[in-house]
Amino acid sequence: MAIKMYSPNYADIPLFNGLAREEINEILQKFHGLIKHFPKSDYIYLAGDCVENLCVVLEGTVQMIKEDIWGEKSIIANLGSGSVFAENFLGKLGDRSVVSYFAASDSEVLMLPLGKMLFDGSSHSEANRRLMCNIVSILADNNTRLIEKTEILCKKTLRSKILAYLEQEAKYNNNTRFTIPFNRTDLANYLDADRSALTRELARMREEGLIYFEKNIFELLDVQHKEK
Repeated sequence: MAIKMYSPNYADIPLFNGLAREEINEILQKFHGLIKHFPKSDYIYLAGDCVENLCVVLEGTVQMIKEDIWGEKSIIANLGSGSVFAENFLGKLGDRSVVSYFAASDSEVLMLPLGKMLFDGSSHSEANRRLMCNIVSILADNNTRLIEKTEILCKKTLRSKILAYLEQEAKYNNNTRFTIPFNRTDLANYLDADRSALTRELARMREEGLIYFEKNIFELLDVQHKEK
């Protein structure tokens, strides 16, 4: 696992919203920000690890997952470029993670030490204040996503879970035609469903004119009568 120092312009990353390039580079230097490269299928953190960094996906895709004792994987969240993770450990140094973070593709992750960010005695600058405001905003956004995931899993049928997920994706893409970040296996893991049952239900929904899909491109059609 390669480790390198890096200080490009991170202006498009929500964690650094409102910060000038010079302020971003100052924060990265002050808190010893590191970029680590994780090959596809590598684990960034395993459940039980002590999490010491706030992490930002710079490239690739990271999944927050929960695995049972038989190795069955449930995807809690799918994190693309710009996403922040491990933020729930902010201020809880020494706590061990109850979930794992997994590189779903070759990924580069920026890591910033949590303790230094929160407890640094000279952290009263305007740049640090904006940084902490951004972290609070990210916490709120990620909380909302987890609530939406819970709403999906609370649905009683597989069809209603599928539609709830697709409707959320349509909302976030502001379009009824969109690309989802999952293959069929990962979508089944995200919905806590059997892959074969998911494939059959998707085929039925397409035959009934509710949705159209080709691989991971989906389009919502007539969903007035979504339950059958």
